[in-house]
Order: sequence, then structure tokens, then C-alpha cells
Amino acid sequence: MGYDVNGFTDMYTLLSNERKIGGAIEASRIRLSTGEEFTYPVITNVDYSGSTFYSLGFITDNGEKYIVNIKDISMMAACRHCPIQELRNDHYKKVKTDQRINYLKRLCEINEGASTPIFEEEVHAIINDIGEDVIKNDKELSHLQKQTNQNRFRIA
Repeated sequence: MGYDVNGFTDMYTLLSNERKIGGAIEASRIRLSTGEEFTYPVITNVDYSGSTFYSLGFITDNGEKYIVNIKDISMMAACRHCPIQELRNDHYKKVKTDQRINYLKRLCEINEGASTPIFEEEVHAIINDIGEDVIKNDKELSHLQKQTNQNRFRIA
């Protein structure tokens, strides 16, 4: 489930708070004034000076990285913020999932033996972002899987 992004200010805010909120910004299409069109690019950077946005960085589905002047964009369709697991851009999804897994492993290594509420919140946020099935496939992180609640009754 993605949330609509309504402009460059929203994009900038989401990108600058990426670690806290997770996910990525994906457009269904971006068309440049030259006529080039990209399907499911992921926006990675928005630059501004003062109150003027001047460039946009994005990665295409085949891994090409573009930085374009805002004036060179003729259309951006259906920009949305969604969890990594829901991205349609397979290249960026794989790269970002690998980054999050490495970060999660390092986080678990640093917090080994101590489980604080802040640590647990961050782990759950990362797992919700990349998907539980990714965690199941990794032997080092399989202990982080959600345990099914089993109601145990004790009679007398």
C-alpha cells in the first residue's frame, strides 16, 4: 500500500527522513522534455537552494542513475511512497533490500544480549519495510521472525 506524494517538498521530506520511516518514492513514469520515458523509476535525491528545487535524482529499472534539472522533466506520473517490499523497480528493490539486511545484521551484532524497546522498534520497522519472507531466507536473521501466538491454557 503506497501513499501519494504531492510534490518536491514531500519528496525531500520523505528522503531526508528515510531511516526513520523507511520505504522509497517510486513513480509509475517519468518523461523528460527530450522524450525519454522511464517506467517505475525510484527517486533517490531532490536538491534545492533556498526555496527553489533544481535537480532530481532517480534510478531506472535497469539500474541507470540519472540526475536531471527540474526544468527537463515534462511529466511525473503517480508518485507514491511505499515499503521496499512493494516496489516494482526490481533493481532498486534488490539493492535496497541488501542494504537493509546488512544494516539489520550490524544492528543485531551491536545490540547482542540487550533488547531495548528502541532496538525492537527499529528491527520491526526494518522487517516491515523489506518483508518477513526476506528474513526467513537469511540464516543469521531467522531468529527475528515473528513468533506465532499460541494460547496455552493451564487447567488446575
